[in-house]
Amino acid sequence: MVEEVEKGGSWTEINNRIEAILREYYDIEATRIEQRTGGWSALAFLIEGKNMKYFLKVYNKHKPSVIQWIDAIDRYIPLVKWIYDQTELNSNIVSPISTKFDVNKCEDECFLYLLSEYVQGTTIGENPLNHSQVNDLARILGLLHSYTSIIPNELIEQQKVESFDIEYCDSLSSFILQDLDKKHDVVLEILNPYTSCLLDKIERMNYLSNTLKHKALKYVLCHADAHNWNIMQAENLMLIDWECVKMAPQEQDLILIVTEPYAQQFLKEYRKHMNYAKIDIDAFEFYFLKRKLEDIWEWIKDLRYEGLVKSEDITLKLLRTTLKECSRADRFRLDLEKLI
Repeated sequence: MVEEVEKGGSWTEINNRIEAILREYYDIEATRIEQRTGGWSALAFLIEGKNMKYFLKVYNKHKPSVIQWIDAIDRYIPLVKWIYDQTELNSNIVSPISTKFDVNKCEDECFLYLLSEYVQGTTIGENPLNHSQVNDLARILGLLHSYTSIIPNELIEQQKVESFDIEYCDSLSSFILQDLDKKHDVVLEILNPYTSCLLDKIERMNYLSNTLKHKALKYVLCHADAHNWNIMQAENLMLIDWECVKMAPQEQDLILIVTEPYAQQFLKEYRKHMNYAKIDIDAFEFYFLKRKLEDIWEWIKDLRYEGLVKSEDITLKLLRTTLKECSRADRFRLDLEKLI
């Protein structure tokens, strides 16, 4: 078990907690509870009842970096339910399940629980999208963005709006300048060769942030985390994990696509569903660097302060890889201008 589970007790205790929560809040008698590979915000479990399978996300309430995802639940779940019930994307998203008390989540003293229907499929993960999947994803994101004008105002107004704030950059910069060398560990060893590069990228982010705050940009409803680990191939292509949803420029959702070899195919299909005539290179560069720097800071916090979500080996591997990508980011803008 990862450290996050151990803080809430042994596996037997966690299993008992889940059984009790399912019984009390959902009238579900679990016949099988199986841990699955989760993301960075929550643990994941396959639940089998007598007649149905479910997917359960379990958030550790005592992990500081998880609080933002817990706070997001009551904001994004009603939106996802509306999209599922009212649009043709219902075959491409997972339906959340409310408790018998008609609330979106439930909790005990250690964990918060979020239940949804279970979809049999495979996460795309490290695999590239095939031709059909590229078109499917372009359709999903194109339709999602186009629905901005028809979604009820009360749901739109609940969502976060892109502010281009970069507090994580301030935290990372402070760590590099003040705290990095206070402990002679693997974090110091790995980060030391990249400190100048990271500080340069943070300075660049300050420029981009200030620039974009003063631009008249068009905002649409964005999933804001549409990477391959949040895309699942089931009977249909599924877009999962909506915690990051917000109102933002289209580039927020397109940044993870335009860096791929199939970018032109994607954009051609995307434009069948959503207008995209004015491309903002500054926004693309901002979201490219944002992803790298946010991830780097999260993994540093896991390694130094908050405890690991994944194993140390996986976390260190991802940190090393992203630092290398960040050091090569100077060509991103030039390459993108040639592509688009």
